[in-house]
Amino acid sequence: MSFYTGTQAEVLFSNPSAYPAEGASSTSAVLLPTGASGAYQQPLFPGGFWQQGRQNQVVTGLLAGIISGESSATTLTLTLALNTSNNTASSNATLGAFPAITITSFSSGPFWCHFVIQARNVGYGTSSVATSLETSGALWATGNSTSVFSLLAPTNLATIDFSVNQWFSPTVTMSTNNSGNTMTLQSLVIWGEN
Repeated sequence: MSFYTGTQAEVLFSNPSAYPAEGASSTSAVLLPTGASGAYQQPLFPGGFWQQGRQNQVVTGLLAGIISGESSATTLTLTLALNTSNNTASSNATLGAFPAITITSFSSGPFWCHFVIQARNVGYGTSSVATSLETSGALWATGNSTSVFSLLAPTNLATIDFSVNQWFSPTVTMSTNNSGNTMTLQSLVIWGEN
């Protein structure tokens, strides 16, 4: 370990308990780390977290949990986003959306998602000088005897203001409206790599 940057990796967020199942009976985007019974927890990048003059800031993350899907043809889309308001799925600034995966007849199947956010530029406001974040990732899921895989191609978000709070807001969108279609986030961990 060279300690070249004078910084170190650290866990920025690790959820203390599992979140409730989301996505049932909706075809709209639904926030995964929602509040429930006073146990509300959502990761936050506070204003100033992304530092001007640095291009080597990296954040990595893990999402893991359970997916259930009805017997009719159903797909699930996982989207990673930032939001200046907490506990909401609306008005998100999208870091990236994974291509849809088929979850037909999933019965409490596990999923695992790893992602990387690279800061390419840091600025304030929402013009061309704003913070530029590039995100990529991979999503795996297994239900019954079926395994599915989805890759998030490097996606750039160039209109984020670094000087204000940004809540990490992953959402799920189901293609069909059914109470059997759910995604339960059990593990959410965010690391600051340097």
